[in-house]
Amino acid sequence: MDALGHGGLVATIPTPFDDDMQIHEADLRAEVRYVIDTKNDGIFVLGNVGEFYSLTQDERKRVAEIVIDEAQGEITTIIQTAHHCAADVIDLCRHAEEKGADMVAILSPYFQAANEQAVEEWWHYVTGHFDIGTVFYDSPLSKLVSAQTLGRLSRDIPNICGVKDGRPDQMWCWEAEREANYEIWVSNPLEDHWPYEMRIMKNPTLCCAWHNWLLQTPDYTPLRDYTDLIMAGKWEEGLTKYNEMEAGRQLLNEFFWPNYRKGVYVVAFWKYWFELKGVITNHKVRTPLLNMTHEEEIWLKERVAMLEAGVAPADKPALRPYPLQQGGEVGAGRIGI
Repeated sequence: MDALGHGGLVATIPTPFDDDMQIHEADLRAEVRYVIDTKNDGIFVLGNVGEFYSLTQDERKRVAEIVIDEAQGEITTIIQTAHHCAADVIDLCRHAEEKGADMVAILSPYFQAANEQAVEEWWHYVTGHFDIGTVFYDSPLSKLVSAQTLGRLSRDIPNICGVKDGRPDQMWCWEAEREANYEIWVSNPLEDHWPYEMRIMKNPTLCCAWHNWLLQTPDYTPLRDYTDLIMAGKWEEGLTKYNEMEAGRQLLNEFFWPNYRKGVYVVAFWKYWFELKGVITNHKVRTPLLNMTHEEEIWLKERVAMLEAGVAPADKPALRPYPLQQGGEVGAGRIGI
């Protein structure tokens, strides 16, 4: 992994719990192995999907240690270290660096950061205490910044090597990459947009929460395949492979967006699908997330079975290129890590 910013795929994984709602080490190791076996380039741990907000400082450190140990250098490890207390962020970042993580990711302060000046000062203070490469995690959970502020921070702070956009906003991503002088990668998390991100971004990276592992298996990796095809300039072939995933893409969107608009983050759904795939053994989430109802479990189990049998609905028209998107070089930039 000498670069993520050249068609890099980064999987954001959940934190599995056992029946007593304690960290399930064997399941966590199985997740890491599955992400590696499905040909991802990076693994993002303890993000919103990873329930960092429900874990103690010691639990977060233990999750990081397990993932780094299981990865053994086979995949880039990114440990999310956000906290409302700057000293605890620094503590988590130093721990990740000490244990051998490749990068950390940090949310901007999510309490009492009234303006972008406060965010900038916070970032300068925090990153001045460690050397590890840092991903700027821009999320509505924290104080969002303009592309101009992000660019200024990336030029001033050598640690910043990438951006995970959690809005999501394609235009902001494109502008942020330009403001950063194309020296970092900037990821829009929506896989639906990924083919066009690869066409437009100089350092395209997909840091995505669910497509990377739910819609791939070790024996069938369409996301990896269409990414490699498009990055090699084989646009039509890549879109054909992209369209193979439409039934799974529609299933994910079917339960994600309606719940998201109601303020429900569907980590339990993703975990249950992972359980149905035989990777983990429990899909329960900690409060304040909501667990699935029995009816929701029945529905998802039936829909996943339909998908695996090849009879799930995929009635949206196939993605087609516009004439000006034919041919040409793709993603010329590379970012070393």
